[in-house]
Amino acid sequence: MKVKIILLSLVAASSLNTEVPAATVPETITVMSLNIYGWKTMPAHSDDYAQLITANQVDVLAIQEGVDDWQLKENDINNKLPTNYQRAMTLKTSLGECWQRQFQIFINLCQGNRFIESGRFDLTDGPNATRTGEYAVIAKADKRYFIVNVHWDHESIATRIANAKETAAQLNKIAQYPKILLGDFNSQCDSREVILVQSKAKLTLVKSAGIDCLFVQGLTGRAKKIAAYPSDHLSIIASLRYLNDSVQ
Repeated sequence: MKVKIILLSLVAASSLNTEVPAATVPETITVMSLNIYGWKTMPAHSDDYAQLITANQVDVLAIQEGVDDWQLKENDINNKLPTNYQRAMTLKTSLGECWQRQFQIFINLCQGNRFIESGRFDLTDGPNATRTGEYAVIAKADKRYFIVNVHWDHESIATRIANAKETAAQLNKIAQYPKILLGDFNSQCDSREVILVQSKAKLTLVKSAGIDCLFVQGLTGRAKKIAAYPSDHLSIIASLRYLNDSVQ
């Protein structure tokens, strides 16, 4: 009788253990693009944005309008790189100690992410705003990703065409890692200027949210667009993995 009871217990335990071994699950990274509509919603809604980000278990966050680059005075434009990241700093405080920031790119340390390198690059300025792009190489577990975050000019098509060429040049500087391009392009994702960067950098469009787009190279996955009130933009959230990763 004891042997029978033991056997039945083992069968019941095995039937409940449905967890897939970690080695067979593809490693994923969750990436979010968010225009925080900074001049109108910050700092009052910083905690609201932080709650939205946390609820979606984001690994890497790229924001736009976290830097004050709007109609700078002539003597501030000389070096072409805005330096006032107060809005981004405020959001970092709301997100808490799990998060680390480089410019407008944030990573969740508590989910195993780390910066390998980061920087910013100049974009051609529009008639009334300086423009700067940002990049980072980010690692999660044994995988590395090259991410570029942009906020192109909103007034001039000619400036956006220049921004597209400059963004493609930055993407093509690093060839060894899969690539993610995201941000506010101030133009539809199938516009002439956006298609230009897509073609020059050999990218695949994963999700369009009007003028906010997310492209990849060497990665696959799914993305969705969600409301990010009080921002006037939708946010894009993508769960991505290496193109050659698959469940065995």
